[in-house]
Amino acid sequence: MHHISRTTLAAAAISLGSLSAGFAADHGPHPAYKAMPVAPAPYDWSGVYIGLHAGYGGGMTDWTGVLGNDFLAKGLLAGGQIGINKQIGSFVFGFELDGSWTDIGSSQLLLNGGPPLGFQTEGTARSKIDGLVTFTGRAGLAADRWFVYAKGGLAVAQEKHSFRFSSSSFAPLAPATEMASGSGSQHRWAPVVGFGAEYALGNNWSVKAEYNYVHLGTRTAGLTGTANLNGVVTPLDAAGASIEQALHLGKIGVNYRLGGIQTDPTFVPVRPAPGYNWSGAYVGVQAGYGFGHAQWPDLFNPANPATGKYDVNGWLAGGTVGVNAQAGTLVFGVEGEWMWTGIKGSQTTVLNFGAATQTFDFETKINWLAIAAARAGFVTADRLMVYGKAGVALADERHRLTDTRIAPNLSAVFNLEAKAFHTGIVAGAGVEYALGGNWSAKLEYDYIKMLAQNLTATGIRNVNAPPIAGSGASSAQFDKMPQDLHLIKFGVNYHFSPTPIAVSARY
Repeated sequence: MHHISRTTLAAAAISLGSLSAGFAADHGPHPAYKAMPVAPAPYDWSGVYIGLHAGYGGGMTDWTGVLGNDFLAKGLLAGGQIGINKQIGSFVFGFELDGSWTDIGSSQLLLNGGPPLGFQTEGTARSKIDGLVTFTGRAGLAADRWFVYAKGGLAVAQEKHSFRFSSSSFAPLAPATEMASGSGSQHRWAPVVGFGAEYALGNNWSVKAEYNYVHLGTRTAGLTGTANLNGVVTPLDAAGASIEQALHLGKIGVNYRLGGIQTDPTFVPVRPAPGYNWSGAYVGVQAGYGFGHAQWPDLFNPANPATGKYDVNGWLAGGTVGVNAQAGTLVFGVEGEWMWTGIKGSQTTVLNFGAATQTFDFETKINWLAIAAARAGFVTADRLMVYGKAGVALADERHRLTDTRIAPNLSAVFNLEAKAFHTGIVAGAGVEYALGGNWSAKLEYDYIKMLAQNLTATGIRNVNAPPIAGSGASSAQFDKMPQDLHLIKFGVNYHFSPTPIAVSARY
């Protein structure tokens, strides 16, 4: 038997180690075969959150049954929210309780007549919303740090209303005076819908921007006060004051999510399909053409359809801002638009009554138009997206009416103008094509059904009806003007995507 010395074993071990090291050096991983970096885990929106918000809002307040006022109430709001989200794959849903202090309110003074006409009246209506609470459900799509959602639920508003009215008559009418005033408060329950986008900053913080529409509807306000007729004061119960309201609210906020990331490995978020990645924020410009019709219901005569109903049409141009979230081939987004418009229309109608005539000159112009909507669509090719949209529109409009009455020994001319903000429901469809880089182009059609809006027009009356002759103030409330609009728009968008624009394969 041969014996191997310890020295020989040590030398063999050293030689084997050197051989192994050299083999590893010669045959180790080639730089071309380095492991691909592991994609970071997507942001998980699940959990409880609290936050703060601030914003601005307003809408039309319409008084009927007392004074006939229609005016824009507007103001600031600020408050907080608490909510909970649950994310399953790319789908996120949750509930949110939101409370706001508000300073949304305004008033309107209406004048009629004047001493030359033998009478004069003054009427002021005032409304203010002090607080607003909403409880809503939220649902939408998440694309990593972006969460795009729609929401709906109930709102309750705390409101205050008041009015003051006075009238006087002068010769040749019998002298008389009357004064009345009243006030009251109420709570209003109403439906609320909205759209928004939230972006995760990191360390459990996120920021959001949101639009809400609150349809407060028509309610009877319990107003109490006093009346003074020729110096005799009596209690006044003006419970018949019917007040209709609507609110458009824009809010920005910040949220803090409690707890750490809670990724559920059972449901993996769906990555965008191969091709262009539509996820992320964008801005754009657009232009187009709009057409439709307007109608003055109080003056519309079914026996003579040409009276009080006429076409409106014209150009429009403005800007767009929005956010998309893409999961597979599905794209869900929210979008806000603001456009100047030249949409207008007019009509002149002459009615003959034997020896008397009455001429109506109508005119309507839309100064600007805003739309807040949600978009949902599919990627049908690498660079083409087809979508539908639905939302709420707000139009700043001016309406004019000249009423000229001529008869033997009598003439009167009323020149009246009303400014009103009309709310509408929007439905539309379009296609958008990625041009390359961060640019895309779109072609879209929208239909807007305006909710019928009261108008209170003010101006001047000139009367020559001896023994009364002269000029004075004039105001008149017109009931529920309906409108329809069709919009055809072409636009270009620039996308700010935090993720690669081109997705070459599914993850």
